[in-house]
Amino acid sequence: MIAIQGLISPIVDLFIFYKLSNWKFQKKDLVFTIFFVLACFTTSFTAKINDFVVDIFQVICILLFSYFIKRDKRIKSNIGAILFFEMVDLLTTIGVEIISLFFGINVGSVIWTFLILDIATISIIQKYYLKIRKLLNDRNNSIFIGLILYVYLSSSIVYFLALQSTHMTVLFEVSLSLLILQIIFSVFAYLTTVKIQKDLLTKREQKEQQLQLELANADRKAKEAENKELVLKQQQLSSEMKQLREYSSYLDKNEDDLRRFKHDYQNVLNGLKVSAQEGNSKEVVKILDHYTETQFNKKALRKYKGVNHIHENNLKSIAIAKLSKLYSLGLDYSFDCEHDISQIPDSVNILDLVRIIGITFDNAAEESQALIKETGNSNSARIDAMYYQENGDFEFEIRNRVRKSGVATDKISQKNYTTKKHHMGLGLANVKEITHKYEDSMIVNYYVDDGWFTFDLTILPDSESGTEK
Repeated sequence: MIAIQGLISPIVDLFIFYKLSNWKFQKKDLVFTIFFVLACFTTSFTAKINDFVVDIFQVICILLFSYFIKRDKRIKSNIGAILFFEMVDLLTTIGVEIISLFFGINVGSVIWTFLILDIATISIIQKYYLKIRKLLNDRNNSIFIGLILYVYLSSSIVYFLALQSTHMTVLFEVSLSLLILQIIFSVFAYLTTVKIQKDLLTKREQKEQQLQLELANADRKAKEAENKELVLKQQQLSSEMKQLREYSSYLDKNEDDLRRFKHDYQNVLNGLKVSAQEGNSKEVVKILDHYTETQFNKKALRKYKGVNHIHENNLKSIAIAKLSKLYSLGLDYSFDCEHDISQIPDSVNILDLVRIIGITFDNAAEESQALIKETGNSNSARIDAMYYQENGDFEFEIRNRVRKSGVATDKISQKNYTTKKHHMGLGLANVKEITHKYEDSMIVNYYVDDGWFTFDLTILPDSESGTEK
């Protein structure tokens, strides 16, 4: 019976190990199993070799086999599985000793007790091996393996001291009590540690989720801003394309009108020759003037006057856009550009210049509308603008009539200043911010004189501003 137990015990140990290590049983595992059982059986019955030495032998054999034969690199989880079956084996032995001591059973009954406990162990492992395997491989496996090692060493010390004592009953009672307390403490410590780690992990995950949420919101807002910017650019481009098409149509229509006028005018002149020969010049002039008035819209003719001399696309686009706006608002205006303009000095970013021109046109249009509303006379408002270039410089000037209340030039460049009631504006503050970047290359003046507000901007040639082309 003792020999049978000597064979069954290592088989149970290997059964536990195979279940917890998740090995697929192969032929080489069968060879190792036979070798392992026989070696343990032989070693356990060798004189002067105790159970602790047999346990060390088992550990070495399994680790060598798993690493060099199975090529399993999971050293930690394999050690955990080994320690688990060694702990179970030791606790089974201690349990049998306690039963034998308190119930006084004979050797045969002891062997049967071992067999019953081995069968119970196999049944429990078969039912819960997946949960135990998970504990050996999860993020807290180091704590769980440490707990197994602690229980195993504590139990080994208790068992070793009990074997050396002559007062087995008393010592076993004390040792058993201490062992139970140690196991309870170890399990409690493990559960507490795992709970703390889970709480910390939960907090970290919550922070990570919050961070991911914030990043997602930031990304969403960035995409929304990007989409809005894209929509605005598309709208701006669409508006510019519409204005350019209108400008092209305007040129084509006026060319047709001029061609028709030239043809008709010759016919009219031929018809007026008799009157002219008779000396009735006043009648001729009156008829020609009336014909000219009926054939042409003078306001439409000067809608884009001078724009054809602008060859810099950005300057041309902003001029067309703002002149189209003034025309659609029904404001009286003029625009001059007598000299061809192909580029501006390199010292100034063209987009900054376009922004300045746009702001000043808008301010002039708003003030003109306010003036018309105040006076009730559409002819009271007037806007004059021009582009000018000579010797590599660039000059832009715009002036408009203002209301009698006047405008304080020392205030209109202040942030949030506006001449409109109950309205927050920027006045020329944005212009001031832009021009501040070009103190060495740009000269800006604005003033109110005799009912007119004048804004004048000059960009110095690159040679004078210190910028090389």
